[in-house]
Amino acid sequence: MVYKRKPKPVREFPKELLPREKLQKFGAERLTEGELWAVILGSGTKGFSVLEIGETLAELGFEKLTQMGLEELSKIPGVGRVKALTVKAVLELCRRNQKGEKPKITSPSQVEEIVRPLIKGRKEHLFVLTLSGSQRLLSVDLVALGHLNAVYAPPREVLHPVVANGGYFFILVHNHPDGSSEPSAEDIEFTERIKESAQLLGLELLDHVILGEGGYYSFKAQGLL
Repeated sequence: MVYKRKPKPVREFPKELLPREKLQKFGAERLTEGELWAVILGSGTKGFSVLEIGETLAELGFEKLTQMGLEELSKIPGVGRVKALTVKAVLELCRRNQKGEKPKITSPSQVEEIVRPLIKGRKEHLFVLTLSGSQRLLSVDLVALGHLNAVYAPPREVLHPVVANGGYFFILVHNHPDGSSEPSAEDIEFTERIKESAQLLGLELLDHVILGEGGYYSFKAQGLL
């Protein structure tokens, strides 16, 4: 399972949600990598909106893009030589300033790798992973510590670290000490309540991952988010 969002044509976006307008209103941290590329590139080309080009670059990722030469970059659909020069310049700036870059969270397996070592004892732990608009990890916070098979936290406590750390996306993570990773009815209800509360604040719940013994359950992968 990889966390992806399908781009929409520019004409389908309300004006206030276009990349430049979003940047001005909410700040750069609230934009996805595709939207940031769209702001940098400025305009589309014949047959390709600037958002479509931006999402293509975001899906390729920085590592792949940095390995590509100018000619290869210019052959990416919608890019061309002029925009390829812009991409090259941005990649070089990022290369010079990439020390200490936060990891990008793109799958529940990464979430498991980050959180599992933080769980101590046989109690349920509820964590919140706060992510930027480009899904870079901003913080990992333990927001509740429960009993053997139950944990609860009110929405304000769950969402506090997301707001405090300037996040946009966030991921819920909790463990089941009994070994099962399947969600309970209470887990599903809790997830929906947090999702609805987050929407009121303009935040987006990206996933809820339950850690069991030797495995995990992803709400996103199972179509529950």
